[in-house]
Amino acid sequence: MRRAVVGVALALGCSDGSQLGKADDGAAASRYEPLVALDAFSAVGRSQDPFVGDPEAAAACIPSFRYEADQHRLEIDTTLCNWITLKTEPLGAVDAGQPLRIDFSHYDLDAPEPAEATLRLRFGVCDVWSEMIPIPSSANVARAELASPCALDESRAAADGGEAIFFHLDNHGQNTYQLQGISVLR
Repeated sequence: MRRAVVGVALALGCSDGSQLGKADDGAAASRYEPLVALDAFSAVGRSQDPFVGDPEAAAACIPSFRYEADQHRLEIDTTLCNWITLKTEPLGAVDAGQPLRIDFSHYDLDAPEPAEATLRLRFGVCDVWSEMIPIPSSANVARAELASPCALDESRAAADGGEAIFFHLDNHGQNTYQLQGISVLR
């Protein structure tokens, strides 16, 4: 069998069988790594929420979220509040154009009337990603892959007003979503 594989490799232009079974060093070194620690998110008050145009107009409610360690996900429940913005500091820097991956899911989505949910990701003041989900919708597990439209500098601490990562959910009805990860290709 090995002779047949070597023979095919030689016929395709390899000088010997030394390249068989070897991955490209660049591809082998690249992999997605977490950009955030899911258990480090905290809720952002309406007055500091970068996604709110008029914080005074927003109804007072208490957003509900929790980190589920056994499932390795952040669960967001909209029973008491239809919106939530969460904030955390990055675990590393991101260059503009660097590949990102956002893994999320939701249970069956329902509302008294048809509507849309919006999920958003922001680095500091740069809008990175958004996705609209129609309500009602069946349960779904999804992955968004994109090139980052902006850089994220981990050395600028979020506490000093620098680079923070914001995850926002605007929903209608009593629904549950899960954020499984935000990662970057290194």
